[in-house]
Amino acid sequence: MSRRLLGQAPVIRFAVALAVLWLAGPALADGEVAEEPVGDLHVESLEEKAAAAAAEEAEAEETAAAWKEYGNSVGTRYLVALNSLVTFPADPVMGTVSPREEFDELPLSVATKYPVGFVQGSMLSVYRAVMGTFDVVFAPLTPMKMLSPEPRYMIFPDVEHPEY
Repeated sequence: MSRRLLGQAPVIRFAVALAVLWLAGPALADGEVAEEPVGDLHVESLEEKAAAAAAEEAEAEETAAAWKEYGNSVGTRYLVALNSLVTFPADPVMGTVSPREEFDELPLSVATKYPVGFVQGSMLSVYRAVMGTFDVVFAPLTPMKMLSPEPRYMIFPDVEHPEY
């Protein structure tokens, strides 16, 4: 019988150690509270704790506001870039239908401003498509400047190009 008790001795010691730690936990916590002085110093420490809690709350609100601003910026940049990708086919057509006023100064402007407007619109179309693709890819990088040109048409309401 003593052999069986000797084999169980580590289990019994472990159980006793757990019981002692379980009972000692509240006693240690009471000792930590009792070390604080009572009176003016106790009130000051409570005020300091309240000020620290208020500072943490203000920091949390500031962090949340920063993330919200970042999300709005990324959303706007993404929608402007997507607008460039959707509207780029209209540039050659609009360059031909209503050429820029600068083309009126070309020689034989009555005949040359429309083909030059088409070429200018085609080049703008390629630029708008390529830069719109880059802007979609780099939209999460807020410090990155938007590469898309100013939109001719805005298909998303309440969205403005951040650079213009």
